[in-house]
Amino acid sequence: MKCNIRHSGQLGDIVYALPAMQALARRNGAARVSLYVPSDNVASYGPEMKHAGGGQMVSRALFDFIAPLLLAQSYVDAVHFVPSGEIPADAIDFDVIRGGGIHVLAGNLKDHYYKAFAVLADSPCRWLEPSAAVAAAPPDFDILIGRSMRYLNQAIDYGVLAPLGLRLGFVGLESEFDEFRARFPNLPMDHVPVANALDVCDRIASASLYIGNQSFFFAIAEALQTNRLLEVFEPIPNVVPSGGRCGQFLTTYGLRALVGTFFCRVVPARDGTGDLNSEYVKCV
Repeated sequence: MKCNIRHSGQLGDIVYALPAMQALARRNGAARVSLYVPSDNVASYGPEMKHAGGGQMVSRALFDFIAPLLLAQSYVDAVHFVPSGEIPADAIDFDVIRGGGIHVLAGNLKDHYYKAFAVLADSPCRWLEPSAAVAAAPPDFDILIGRSMRYLNQAIDYGVLAPLGLRLGFVGLESEFDEFRARFPNLPMDHVPVANALDVCDRIASASLYIGNQSFFFAIAEALQTNRLLEVFEPIPNVVPSGGRCGQFLTTYGLRALVGTFFCRVVPARDGTGDLNSEYVKCV
């Protein structure tokens, strides 16, 4: 038996919703989830916002990107990208959290679904699994960074990581990597190509530490319960890392302190002038 669920996105929201989907499936006597993503749900972002789906909450390209990750999970029976009219009438509507009763721009996205459907939350535990081969492989990178072009703190100086001599990788769009490299030209780093979200999951799982802002890729890191640090975006604080070894930073000092603690090293300040500053940029 399976439990039909509707979710219109975004991709990170789908990942954060998976634990509640599992809980609801169990409540309904189902072992697995069949997820329906509407192909005709229009995004309501202003013209100043960059959204990977363009005018849709989830485009065909985005669906094809996340589908391999979802289908690799034992509790997912199938994923469907169909017009709203073709979604089964008995599908549980996970879009209800955006109906106005929950302040989705604050709190914790994962917990919003528990509240909406009155399901018990388990202690934080992994809810995404990488490919089987990842567990046996040595880490590809000491630090893997993922930084989208939305929800940024532009005062963070990632250049402080350069003196550590660690293996650094960047996962994300080519344009995101180019933007990051232009801001921190002295930070040696490789761009990590990925074909789909399962590739992203494997790359994050195989790194010693993942650092990212509020984005789809950080949702994957959270679901993996891997070692992770969140670049916090205080104007919209709706991601709260919990479980495993995790931390959050608001400033360059916070980045230095947390990375230094993780690797048992001193991360020196570059000049100290902006170490405690924050400069939030919602969009580019």
